[in-house]
Amino acid sequence: MLKGKLVTLRAIEREDSKALHALEKNVELVIFGDGTWSPTPLASFEKRFEKYLERDEKNQFIIEVDGVVIGSLGLHHSDRVAQCSEFGIGIYHPDYVGKGYGSDAIQVMLRWAFRIQNYRRIWLTTGGNNARAIAAYEKCGFVHEGRLREHVFENGRFVDLVQMGMLRSEWEANQKG
Repeated sequence: MLKGKLVTLRAIEREDSKALHALEKNVELVIFGDGTWSPTPLASFEKRFEKYLERDEKNQFIIEVDGVVIGSLGLHHSDRVAQCSEFGIGIYHPDYVGKGYGSDAIQVMLRWAFRIQNYRRIWLTTGGNNARAIAAYEKCGFVHEGRLREHVFENGRFVDLVQMGMLRSEWEANQKG
């Protein structure tokens, strides 16, 4: 387990599938975070989860606060040669949105990614209309790297896709300051 000031990050366990599936019922939060939503039966969700368990590289975490599962985060599309990976986070428990839990979880994950996993660069994309997420990423030290105009169809309209990234050297400099 990895601990932050507010959150605990831990491995995703089989019994977490029901809690994660329940969080995805918060449609507005899911659409705002992922851009899309469709109903997923628990059986399909669990089948996808079983495939995850079979993978060798485990780089997904449950975000937990005082024993309550509030979301998940992890690395995707990892490139070990280039030492970079895409990052994603979803906090879909409405009682925990906008209160600093996401920023804390991101900081804990970055420490793990840079210090333990030896990544050189972590990057992400988010909808250009997701001001709360962009502010959280900037607070954590991510910098804007690019924008794809009207790239994502989200909630009935096309929005820009913003790419942000962080180098280990930038993260280290932020830790000293």
